[in-house]
Amino acid sequence: MKRIVLYLFLLTSVVSKAQINTNFYGDPDELKQLKTRSLIVEVLEEDPDVLKKLSKPKKAEELEDYKKFIADFNRDFKVYAQKYWIYTDKMEFKTATEIEALQKAKNKSYAVLRLVQLNDKGYWGIKTNQNVPAIAFTRIESNIVKTDSKIYLPSRHLNNDKSLSEADYKYALSILQANVDWIIANNKVLNFDKYAEKMAKENVSKLKGKTLLVEDNMLAKGRTKEAAIKNYGGDLKFVPESELNDALVNKSKNCAVLYTAPYGIVKSNMMVVQLSTIVYFKIIVDCETNEILWLYMPGGMNWGANVSNQLTEGEFKVMADLKII
Repeated sequence: MKRIVLYLFLLTSVVSKAQINTNFYGDPDELKQLKTRSLIVEVLEEDPDVLKKLSKPKKAEELEDYKKFIADFNRDFKVYAQKYWIYTDKMEFKTATEIEALQKAKNKSYAVLRLVQLNDKGYWGIKTNQNVPAIAFTRIESNIVKTDSKIYLPSRHLNNDKSLSEADYKYALSILQANVDWIIANNKVLNFDKYAEKMAKENVSKLKGKTLLVEDNMLAKGRTKEAAIKNYGGDLKFVPESELNDALVNKSKNCAVLYTAPYGIVKSNMMVVQLSTIVYFKIIVDCETNEILWLYMPGGMNWGANVSNQLTEGEFKVMADLKII
């Protein structure tokens, strides 16, 4: 699929980013029971309507990309779900069509781990085709737009033709389970946004003294590594994606990695012109423990915040000051 690097600072005329459904619909008791169910990992299937749309010769490259995305995702999701999902070893792989057949048969014995698209809810009369990808852990009988729990998937927009890495799956699946476990232990539902904020505030002091690894293409155009390192004031390294992946997968000691992921849709309604874009948060995770150490997830009132999937020197000063946004 075509990869587009978004670098956008939203300064004025902005509508809140809460344009998608961030809610968790499982309560603590339901999530506790959900953990005991056999698990279906949903694998993607090619959509006949999409295949028809891309059947024209001029769409040949898009068709190839579409098929490759499905094949790559299914291959990787099967492997890493088995490796990093610890709730159960009773795991089956089924398509949406097969899951729908079980739903029609009123089967309520399964949990489902699936890719979902969090679509624009169309507040204030402005609706777009934008969406945010996430992994959901939910009851089979639940509505796909009202899942019991979910986590946003990391962004790979900066790596042309790059599928999610093993570390991306480890990050998402491990933190999703930690979020669910926290809800059960505390008998209180916190969606990912609130959970990540809480964990970051509790753990941010642990960031001091660690080597922070940042993917070497994450700096925005015109920004310098030298300025970022100066602002951070600690051990900061810009590394290839492969090195970042290895550090998280292999639990490198005294290291942390920085991720970016989409978490909402921001819209600008300026009289005649209506604009919208996906917005991104930044998160730092401990390689050894998978704990969330820092979060930069601006809300609707953080005017001038950087909500792109790239970094400026400013965010490194926020990290150095151990501030959570």
